[in-house]
Amino acid sequence: MPSTAEEFVAARREARALAGFPGELPASLSAAYAVQEEVLRLTPRRLAGWKVAGIAPGFRERYDAPRLVGPVFTDAVQEVPDGGSVDVFVYAGGFKAIEAEFVVRLTADAPEGPVSAADIAGFATLHAGSEIASSPLASINDLGPGAVIADHGNNAGALIGPAIPPGTAGDWERLVSRTLIGGVLAGEGNAARVAGGPYESVAFLIAQLASRGRSLKAGDIVLTGMTTGVHDVRIGEEARIEFPGVGGFDLRVVAWEPQTIAGDQSVLV
Repeated sequence: MPSTAEEFVAARREARALAGFPGELPASLSAAYAVQEEVLRLTPRRLAGWKVAGIAPGFRERYDAPRLVGPVFTDAVQEVPDGGSVDVFVYAGGFKAIEAEFVVRLTADAPEGPVSAADIAGFATLHAGSEIASSPLASINDLGPGAVIADHGNNAGALIGPAIPPGTAGDWERLVSRTLIGGVLAGEGNAARVAGGPYESVAFLIAQLASRGRSLKAGDIVLTGMTTGVHDVRIGEEARIEFPGVGGFDLRVVAWEPQTIAGDQSVLV
C-alpha cells in the first residue's frame, strides 16, 4: 500500500485530486516533517527554496510551533517584472489560493548556528512576490498543519517580483501589499502582518532546517508568509498583486496538467 508521501507525490505528478487525506494524519510536528522528508526523498523535482507560514493558535496545542515550513521547487518559480503578467498553476479539484508575500533571496549561504532576524539583511535581498498555494487535497487547510506540512507545505508555486530598496526593509508597516481578484480588492496589508517581519520567518526557517540537517544556500528563495490573507481562486480567474511604491504584476489561474519526468526535473506536458 502506498505511503502518505507516495500518494501526495503521485497525485501532484498526475494532477489528480484526492478525496481525503491519504493515510493517517500526522499527530505531531515530528511526524509531519518525517512525511515531508520522505516526499523530498521520493520526488525528482529540484528545490529552489522554502515557504514559511504561521500556525494558527487553535492548532498550537497539537503542533507546538509558531510557524511551519514547506519546500518550493524550481519548476514552479517564476520571475515577474513590474507590470508583468504570468500564468500560475493550481490543482483542479483541490485547494487553490493566492497570497501576496514578501520574498527573500539569499545572496550567500546562511551562517551555521542561530541567526537573528537582524542578521538576514546581510546575506539576502527582499522582493515583492506571491505564493501560489495549492494541493490535490481540497480540505488541506481545514485539516491543519499536519496535513499542510505533509503535502509540500501546500505550495504550488512562487512569484518573485521587483526588489525592494534595502533602506526600506525593516520599516515593515510602510511596506504595503494588496491583492485584487477580478479587479476587486480582496485584501490589503503590510509586511508587519508577518509576525516579527519577513526576516523573522527566515530566521525561524534556518533554525528549523538545521534541526533536520539542512541549510539555506546562496540563490535559495524564501516565501515569508501571507500579508493580505489567503484568497481562494478559481481556474480561469485573473488577479493582481500590488506593492505600492515597489511594483505590481498580474496573474491568471491555470490548471496543472499531468507531468512527465525528465532527468531530475518535472516538466509540464
